[in-house]
Amino acid sequence: MKNYIPSYFNTKQNIVLLLWVTAVFGELFILFFQPVESRTWVESDWAYLLWVTIIVLVAVGGIAISRTIMYHYAKKHKISYLDFAFWVLGEVSAISFFYAFFPVVVMQSFSMERELTLFYLYKEALMATAFTLLIPYLIVILWITLEDRNAQILKLTARLKQAQDPTEEIQPEMFNFYDERGELKLSVKPEMVYYIESADNYVQIYYLNMGKLEKLMLRNSLKNIEWRFHDKGLVRCHRSYIVNMSQVKMFKRQDGEVILEFGDERIAGIPVSKGFGEGVLSKLIVDN
Repeated sequence: MKNYIPSYFNTKQNIVLLLWVTAVFGELFILFFQPVESRTWVESDWAYLLWVTIIVLVAVGGIAISRTIMYHYAKKHKISYLDFAFWVLGEVSAISFFYAFFPVVVMQSFSMERELTLFYLYKEALMATAFTLLIPYLIVILWITLEDRNAQILKLTARLKQAQDPTEEIQPEMFNFYDERGELKLSVKPEMVYYIESADNYVQIYYLNMGKLEKLMLRNSLKNIEWRFHDKGLVRCHRSYIVNMSQVKMFKRQDGEVILEFGDERIAGIPVSKGFGEGVLSKLIVDN
């Protein structure tokens, strides 16, 4: 069975953190250790500083593109640790090739045959790039993992404190919705929630409040919501929708499409796509 990377590996906040740490570490490493005889490629210290800054920015730009692709890919697919390792290896290999290609073709700083020079530089650049990238990668992964563990411990401690305090009123089970940073944004009784709709990098939660239909826009992904509430009656029925099956009053076929109805004039029917139809139907059968 595959083990998949946690969702917090791929949040926008942590991607930005990774880019900053990689940029600072890469700049300092190249300036102080001057890998691949890079200091000999330019004449002055100021020119070398400018050259280092440029190649670090280009490398970080490449990583930003790579992580943006990963971010959108992870919305539809789970990424295993093995997939993640190959992805990082691809980043290291691509940036190493750039570091080897740049002085030979662009700067033409070497007099040896181009093929031999490129091979030599790539081998040296691969070692330097692996060190330059993998260390900040490891630092960021350890940091965000520690932050997530601390957040989980705080939540568990609060629950234990509530359970052990006899004066604390026992609350009924609630649907607790958190944003991608783990901050609680909405706590509502399960029967008050109708459905959740995807909206780019946000989700919109439709629920009842004092008899009025309201919606809350939350910065999170439908995939995370589905994972968190998969055993609590919230079921994915479409690429863009999750429905509370306890609120579904009927389903019907309309123009070749299955529609879920809530028996409320304020809410339009929610479509069921073919990929999720079997799961929705099985849930309807089990509940009834």
